[in-house]
Amino acid sequence: MRISALVAARLSVAGALLLAWTDALSIPAFARKYGTSCLTCHTVYPKLTPFGEAFRRNGYRFPGVDSDYVKQETVALGQEANKKTFPNSVWPGTLPISVPLAIGFNGQAFLYPDRTSSVARANGGAGVSFNDLVKEGHIWAGASVDDSITLWGELTFSSGSADVEHAQILLNDLFGPKHAVNLTVGRGFPTLTSFGPHSSYLGDAFITTVPVTAIYGLSSDPFTLVDNYNGVELTSVIGGRVNASVGVTAGKNTVTTQFFNSENVYAHLGAKLGGMRLDGEGSQGPVDAMRPWAEDAVTVDVFGFRSRETFPTPGTGSATPPPVANTSLTIGADLRAQLGSAELNAGFYTQHNDRGTASLDVVNTNVEWGELSYVLFPWLVPAVRVERIELRPGGGPNVSDIHLMPGIAFLVRANIKAVLVGNIEFADGFPTDATGAPLPWAGGNADWGNFVVAPGAASTPTSSTHEIESISLFIAWAM
Repeated sequence: MRISALVAARLSVAGALLLAWTDALSIPAFARKYGTSCLTCHTVYPKLTPFGEAFRRNGYRFPGVDSDYVKQETVALGQEANKKTFPNSVWPGTLPISVPLAIGFNGQAFLYPDRTSSVARANGGAGVSFNDLVKEGHIWAGASVDDSITLWGELTFSSGSADVEHAQILLNDLFGPKHAVNLTVGRGFPTLTSFGPHSSYLGDAFITTVPVTAIYGLSSDPFTLVDNYNGVELTSVIGGRVNASVGVTAGKNTVTTQFFNSENVYAHLGAKLGGMRLDGEGSQGPVDAMRPWAEDAVTVDVFGFRSRETFPTPGTGSATPPPVANTSLTIGADLRAQLGSAELNAGFYTQHNDRGTASLDVVNTNVEWGELSYVLFPWLVPAVRVERIELRPGGGPNVSDIHLMPGIAFLVRANIKAVLVGNIEFADGFPTDATGAPLPWAGGNADWGNFVVAPGAASTPTSSTHEIESISLFIAWAM
């Protein structure tokens, strides 16, 4: 087994930073639709207020009758009388009179206080990096066809390429009680908790993700719990206090010429005690108009995910059959506790991969995370986040990594934000050089970060160490 496989847990931690804040799930196009501020649904975006979360769960619709709150003029797609002659005519709908698009950009700069740290040395001993100051551009689309159908999409541009991150049709209130049966079809994130996937002030995702098959060099496009997948998902909010989801996705398959893979399934169940209802019904906005983010509530979730991904047999190349299939099973839970302006998020999961290493051996992964934040002012949120990952590969030593992220998120204006984050690591079982410093990664996929040892250093001793990796400044704007 390559020594890089023993230490690449650090790679996933960097990935959470380098891919941060690529999605603002409630977009400026929706603000224009309802003639309201972005702060109706967001604090420091993409973080959502309780009302914003209800809006998202309702398929990007206001509680009650959505069209009652629309301020934007619309174009009729058919006559209202067509409802009486259906199915002999097309059911009517509407589109906004203006193009329902929004644009945005995001990026980050890094300061390396210690030029001998692993990441700084991997960047030639640099003290400052502006390489990713403008990293991604986004075009978002969001529009309601009627009171039960919403269209939502996102196109991301980065490094000369374009990626369709979201393209979904949300069919709401299909039958039964309101919000009880909703169907989402297309490309997007799986619903694994009661909250938006980017519900963090300091990290990319609410759930810390670990790309196991990329860590061990098996896949260039690995499965992770939070990613964009093609699939179908059923969601439900029952009685305003319980919500559930179940979905099937195409998953990840890097051997596309051999066969297709659509065997990924997941499910989630959550319940909320106190605060605003999960569907927002009975409210015309935030509980406290002066503090729309604040409530006293506890929400608990449990989730499971079974994934089957395929990749070339190690050492044979992508054109050589047969492909290898790795099946993973993930079981986890999370909690959000809110007391006024204070919020605590915590969670964990355990994941079993049956062929996760370069030698196609078993890998068991344990992941825990927590984030404590306080909305000091509507535009200023200090927070601290901690993430821990542990890899236990069959036939190899265990490694673990703790990532501590103190930081502060603030809005320059409602649609311009900046986040300042410190990145401190405590690693155990990672190879070091003769000076005792962790070895840097000499190359590889920058999208997964530089927290990994140089391949081929199998004789290097391992030890416990800690580093101040960087101070990061993230910036983003949308309009």
